[in-house]
Amino acid sequence: MKAIFAGAFDPFTLGHRDICERASRIFGNVTVAVAESTGKNTVSLEKRVDIARLSVDGIAGVDVEPFRGLLSDYIKKSGECVLVRGVRGTNDFEYERDRLRVYSSLCGADAVLLVTKPELEHVSSTVVRELAALGSPLDGYAAAKAKDVIKSVYRKFGE
Repeated sequence: MKAIFAGAFDPFTLGHRDICERASRIFGNVTVAVAESTGKNTVSLEKRVDIARLSVDGIAGVDVEPFRGLLSDYIKKSGECVLVRGVRGTNDFEYERDRLRVYSSLCGADAVLLVTKPELEHVSSTVVRELAALGSPLDGYAAAKAKDVIKSVYRKFGE
């Protein structure tokens, strides 16, 4: 069965990569669906897609594509699939539970929640944006192939 891992990915982090690796072992195929607009994006869809592609490079069965509009419409167009979400703690769980109820009511989507590994619980897109804006190293926060692009794209927010 195909899995969809959707989000703004502003930017894609090592936590996101870990969820993709684990989901690909479970489902075989994972599509990272990068949302055009969620009301909080700081960089273009194209840049976020590029960063996601660099970040998942080398993971078998994982592809990246942008989507516009409602995630529920994207899910309907994708055919039989499951939505994959990562959760770091109880706040994430409650947020994801409530969102998944909405997706279920709109398109019948089922979901799997993957709990973040303890060593990645502190990694978030917000932290990566802040580190990149300040010119900090991104080791342990972003995929090696994506670090330089993330720094160049998000550095302007620290100036």
